[in-house]
Amino acid sequence: MAGLCYGAAGYLDRPGISGYTAALVSVLSVAVPALFLGGLLGLHSRLLLAAQTSLASGAGFVLGCFGAVLGIAGALGSGRIPPYSEITNWWWVLLLAGVALMGLAASSKGGLRLLGAVVSISAALGLVSVLTDPAFSGVLVPVRSVHVAFAATFCLSCVAWGSVLMVPHKNR
Repeated sequence: MAGLCYGAAGYLDRPGISGYTAALVSVLSVAVPALFLGGLLGLHSRLLLAAQTSLASGAGFVLGCFGAVLGIAGALGSGRIPPYSEITNWWWVLLLAGVALMGLAASSKGGLRLLGAVVSISAALGLVSVLTDPAFSGVLVPVRSVHVAFAATFCLSCVAWGSVLMVPHKNR
């Protein structure tokens, strides 16, 4: 759901949108990090159930949750307060770094290799998308077309890892 909401928010958010669409984008801006927080909890619980936790997965979980909470805070308005605005703009990087750590930890263990690979690929796609976004303050290479392409594939990859996460282990 986070990937779909992120895609919808990205599609709808443009200059000169109506008040109703702006309200929907605001709701989606809060929903996206909240849904990613839920995805992190699901991924963490899958790692716990498989008894495959490690320092990397724990650190990734904490980092990803911190990023998601910063994203929620930024979307709710505390990102407009000067000292917090720069910090909350970096929530994507923290979230995706945490997701990458959790994915790498899962892929290094036996039973969760597929889930770990999908999560790691998703994190890499998301990081490329964020670091090429012209609106991001820490942009490395501002290329809108690359950002849009990687954001779209990131959305689809989030749906993929959410699907893999929902399939019970015995059915994979």
